[in-house]
Amino acid sequence: MTAPCLLNEFELLDGTTTQKLFIRLTPIIFCVGLLGNILTMCVFIITDLKRQSVSILTIALAIVDSLVLLIPVSVLWLEHLLKREFTDASPFWCRTHGFFDLTFTCCSSWLMICIAFERFCAVWLPHRHKILFTHRKIFFFVLGIVITATIISTWFIFVVKMVLKTRPVILPQTTTSLLKNSFKNISENFIFWSSRQITPENHTLKIYFKCDVYDDILYDSMGMVSVIINYFVPFVFILLLNSTVIYRLCQRGIVELRSSITVTLILVCLVHLFCTLPFQCWWIYYEVLDQTGDCSWLKNKLTWRTITFTIRNINYMANFFLYSFSSKLFRDELKGLVLLWLLPHERYQSYHYRRQSLYDNMQQQNVSLIRLIMRRLSRTSEYTNGGVIVNPIGGAVANNDHVANV
Repeated sequence: MTAPCLLNEFELLDGTTTQKLFIRLTPIIFCVGLLGNILTMCVFIITDLKRQSVSILTIALAIVDSLVLLIPVSVLWLEHLLKREFTDASPFWCRTHGFFDLTFTCCSSWLMICIAFERFCAVWLPHRHKILFTHRKIFFFVLGIVITATIISTWFIFVVKMVLKTRPVILPQTTTSLLKNSFKNISENFIFWSSRQITPENHTLKIYFKCDVYDDILYDSMGMVSVIINYFVPFVFILLLNSTVIYRLCQRGIVELRSSITVTLILVCLVHLFCTLPFQCWWIYYEVLDQTGDCSWLKNKLTWRTITFTIRNINYMANFFLYSFSSKLFRDELKGLVLLWLLPHERYQSYHYRRQSLYDNMQQQNVSLIRLIMRRLSRTSEYTNGGVIVNPIGGAVANNDHVANV
């Protein structure tokens, strides 16, 4: 059996290409993803897209993706940047860092299932779609997903704790003598807790608190259950639902690829599958199948975790770009919203209400009501009124007769 590695994560990855790329790419993913999710929420809340029943699901998905980027992703990036584990410094963060990640990723994955199922019903059950998916029903369904994901992820709080550990450190002779002299000058009535204890042969034991698990077997078992719930089961459901939807659309053959909301949401689901698959494969292999424990194994494990974790985070950034590239309706509403913010003029203030107000529609086209009536009358070919045409001056004209003045 190989000896356990005494180096920490940052010492193993220090100076590697993987760590440098992670430190440089994560701020871009964080900032771009947060801005894109905010714009997505604004478009689906303010514009006419809010009438779509799926808008509540896309808004909730943007909120959850933003929370993933704000808490787990940003904190892990700060740990790599500062080369310090925040979980060892705070008992609260030790117990909750995995809880937040599990909760938000679980919500994101099951919201994707809801989106896929909603599109499945819209394609296969169009007559019952509006009855099954009202705004009120979807709102309570989303609330149920959030509560359930929170309860399921609470196991992590109870399997980790702060553990007191020691680590041998070799000190020079001068440093050892200085430490011994400093300890002699301390009064006996003064309680002093030192992070170092001097041992013979110029060695010192560094005493520190580290966030660790109660039982490795319990942690691996519950972690495997969470991976199945958060990634594997959603992967299967999303793949099956979207496959049936694509099959149905191919049978119809009348789908406009650049304007269909169904095609856009299918693309969002597929990107979710491809981005989350590498991370779940990494977890299953390194946490369950292979547990060697030496430094070489640990370095490979951390390297692949960093790579798959970065790919997974791209999923929480990409939805805004998928909406923009694949949906012309989303682009038009986003363009109008941006113009409304940048150019607060009457011409742009009525942009998002042009479908609701006939007056605003006619005003934008510079068509007056009188011109509209005269244009309609000019299209009439015959005026049949018993052989009499009313004279605007007040006379009546009969066929083949003189003008009769009233």
